[in-house]
Amino acid sequence: MAKGAGETEAVSTPGQWDQVVSGVREILGDVPVLKDGPAWEIDDRGGTEIEVSCFASREWWVKVPYWSSGEAARSIAAQLRAVARIVQDATGLEAYDLQLEMGVTSDAWTPEKAAAVFDQVARSFEQRGMWHG
Repeated sequence: MAKGAGETEAVSTPGQWDQVVSGVREILGDVPVLKDGPAWEIDDRGGTEIEVSCFASREWWVKVPYWSSGEAARSIAAQLRAVARIVQDATGLEAYDLQLEMGVTSDAWTPEKAAAVFDQVARSFEQRGMWHG
């Protein structure tokens, strides 16, 4: 039977979603969760700004804006690594840091290395007179 105008096909929640939400909330607290396929999101707005997204295509994203600096950046990077580990353990997928060009859960990736990138971006914002968090 064909779908009529305005009808959408139901999309089921990814099997690992509840496991990821539970694990992320252990790290970030009671963060908001949007469960509305074809995309599901965890978004720590006003906190670390870490966002975890899953799409119906089974594509997963872990994102954070690189605008914090100093100790705040190191703390966020450590939480980012913990969140990436939760997603990896649930899905088998490894988070890859495009700025450092390495896996977030690899031995080579450290919160200090990531924080250095945060610091660099924050300085860039300051030099250009742009706001940052």
